[in-house]
Amino acid sequence: MYFRVNGMIVFCRGANVVPMDQLEGRYTDKAHQRMVWSASKAGMNMLRVWGGGIYLPESFYDAADLLGILIYHDMMYVEEQFHTPLRSNVQEQEIRETVRNLSHHPSIIIWSGCNEV
Repeated sequence: MYFRVNGMIVFCRGANVVPMDQLEGRYTDKAHQRMVWSASKAGMNMLRVWGGGIYLPESFYDAADLLGILIYHDMMYVEEQFHTPLRSNVQEQEIRETVRNLSHHPSIIIWSGCNEV
C-alpha cells in the first residue's frame, strides 16, 4: 500500500496497534513512546490505530510526530451485520470531538470511518 504525502509516494511498512493491556491505563506514556520508537527502529513508517480498541494517549501521537511515523487512524465503530455504521447525533459528536482533539498531529494522514469496513 502507498500514499501520496505532499506529492511524494510513500510505500507503507508497518503494523496494527491494539491496546497493550485489557485494563486501560496500566501502561505509562513511556510505554506508548517506546512502542512507536520500536516500530521506527524496526523500519516501519506507518502504524494503524485499530478501531476496536481505545483512543491512545497523547504521548503515542507525540512520539509518532517526532519520529515521522504515519498514522492510519480508525474510528472506534463497527457494525457486525451489514458493515455499515449507523449515523446518529452521538456518533457525529464523537467523530467531531476526536478529530478536533487529534487533528493537530501531522502524523495522522488518514481517518477510517469504521474498523471493519
